[in-house]
Amino acid sequence: MTPPPDSPLSAETIRAHLKTRQLGATLSVHEEVDSTNRLLADLARAGAAHGTVVVAESQTAGRGRLGRPWASPRGLNLYASILLTQAHASPALTWIPLLAAVATVRAIRAVTTLPVKVKWPNDVLVSRDGDERKLAGILVEALGSGQAGARAVVIGIGLNVNMPLKAFSEDLRSSATSLSVEAGHPFARAPLLAALLEELERLHDQLCNHGAADLADAYAALCVTLGKHVRIELVGSGRMEGTAEGLAPDGALRLRTGEGKILEIRAGDVVHLR
Repeated sequence: MTPPPDSPLSAETIRAHLKTRQLGATLSVHEEVDSTNRLLADLARAGAAHGTVVVAESQTAGRGRLGRPWASPRGLNLYASILLTQAHASPALTWIPLLAAVATVRAIRAVTTLPVKVKWPNDVLVSRDGDERKLAGILVEALGSGQAGARAVVIGIGLNVNMPLKAFSEDLRSSATSLSVEAGHPFARAPLLAALLEELERLHDQLCNHGAADLADAYAALCVTLGKHVRIELVGSGRMEGTAEGLAPDGALRLRTGEGKILEIRAGDVVHLR
């Protein structure tokens, strides 16, 4: 049965579906902000608690990875930022961008049967007619050290939910998509966000308590980059090609070049080569 059109988001509608212990315990929903990441970063610096979540119906200056703009039309998609804190600085922090990708895929799979995968590090893709189209982008920003070595990160997630193809700019229509475009019907956003927060909490608890081994396995099973011949477009300038062989202990991409050298890539755009 086709679900009814989605309704506006509110703290009440989200909490009605939420089963987390901490993520979303402090939750604010805004009609419009410049950037949920910017707003939550300010709240974090003012002492916001672990698990604080900021949601907006629209953003006027949404951002993706590497400073790119993220289209954020009103009432169609999910724009949410989540604050995670740790008692001490930890190498596990480098896994947060990959953790967020796994959580996003699992949340989507909870409500759809779409073949959703991840391109390293955290682009969420769906394959159609042999082409990969982007459903979601994730921007993780570290806020640095505070008292007693405390660390905090803000996870910003933009997930295209009910955005029609005509709402994408012309240059994105061949590379971006939404859940409703792919599935052929709209989705209720509140239960989807609740599922996302539950997956984030579960994976974050596992990472903090048991390390990254299980997360690394889960990520590798979802990552379509691994095993592919790829081109890496480096931040700033330069590019290189090779085979994506696996992940380093900190989640970096291990690239084997044509000369047989193994490089560890921690920032850059990945292009899957056919």
